[in-house]
Parts: sequence; structure tokens; C-alpha cells
Amino acid sequence: MEQTEFEQIAKSTRAKAVATARALSMSMDEAEDIAQDVMLKLWTLHEDICSKADAEKLAVRIAHNKAIDIHRRHPAQSIDGHNNIIDNKVPTPDIFVETEENRKWLLDRIAGLPSKEYQILKLRQVEQKTNEEIAKLLGIEKTSVATLLSRARIKILKEFQKRK
Repeated sequence: MEQTEFEQIAKSTRAKAVATARALSMSMDEAEDIAQDVMLKLWTLHEDICSKADAEKLAVRIAHNKAIDIHRRHPAQSIDGHNNIIDNKVPTPDIFVETEENRKWLLDRIAGLPSKEYQILKLRQVEQKTNEEIAKLLGIEKTSVATLLSRARIKILKEFQKRK
């Protein structure tokens, strides 16, 4: 096949490669990448290709194989309750229980702080407010915010150290 013939069939051949990749659950970006690889491969083989039909068949086969290769390289997806795929990112039950206990313990300690310290800690850590913003919201000095925040953190740290 000559270059001019190849250029004439390139658009339809590329479209078939994209469609094949999309049919195999590839994202549009991945399908475009596959189509580009297919076209490069076809160009290297263009002298051996006899017809448009042969080029399209080869493009579909190459796209199919590349899509399967990509699927094999992707890690398993997380389980959603409807399929049986195991995800290594999901913690084991014992780790989940331990993490949940630690979270509850920490929330209990934070809730046990004096109300001003609790408010300041929440504004700083959860709402990401600056000391100046917290001082304005609560109507106290900026230095008082820093002091109360430090006290709250120290109390939580001491409780944590006792726990171990």
C-alpha cells in the first residue's frame, strides 16, 4: 500500500481502532492512545498491507490486543457489593475494627476538651481557619487562640501517650 492510499483510509481505520477500544471498556483517552499506537504500527506495516479491508481488520486486532494488555496491567477494582473483585486497598476486618476504635477514642478525647479549646481545635483542624480568623470569630486575642490551641493539642497528645 502506498502512502497516499494509507492517508485515505487512515481516518476510518483510526475510527475503527477507537471503537474497538471503547467496546472493551476503555476510557476515551485510553482509546485515543490505543488508536495512535495502532496507526503507528499500521504505518510500519503499510507496505505489506494489500487493501483497506486488511488494514481495518489489522487495526481492530491490534486495538483489541492493546486494550486487553491495558486491562491486565490495571489493579483490581474495589468491591461495591455487586461483584466479587477483591481490592487490596480495603482493610482486613481486624484492621478496620482497630481503626474504628482508635477513631472513636480520639473523638471522645476531643469531645472531652473544654468548650473553647474544642471550638478552636475544630476551627483550626477541620475548617482550616487561621489563628487571626479564629480570633475574630470568637472575639479573643490572636495569642489566646495560639495558647488554647496548643493546650488542646498537648492534652490530646498526653492522653495518647497514656494510652500506649
